[in-house]
Amino acid sequence: MKALAPTLKERKRYILFKIFTDLEVEKAEVLEQVTKACLQFLGQLGVARAGPQFLPESWDKKNKTGIIRIGHKYVNEAKAALALVKEIGEARVTFACLLVSGSIKKLKEAQKKVK
Repeated sequence: MKALAPTLKERKRYILFKIFTDLEVEKAEVLEQVTKACLQFLGQLGVARAGPQFLPESWDKKNKTGIIRIGHKYVNEAKAALALVKEIGEARVTFACLLVSGSIKKLKEAQKKVK
């Protein structure tokens, strides 16, 4: 089978986010809430088109930061969906989108600098 030409591949963007809360939040809870927020805000068809994916290996428990992959046309919608999340488990939270990039390497470097 031939590989897809670069012009036919989906263009991706990566969103670096930080969660502001006093309590500890687990990676599984964050994954669940991000998925639920996207589904609630975008609907099933929007989620299918945008293809949001939380990258679990990017979760930094200490700084409460993570990275989400999304289609390039749906970056603003994904930011809005994250902004609507108010609770993770028992913790009241606020999501902040810090940086958007087409390169995951750039975001991982920026994630190390976040305090």
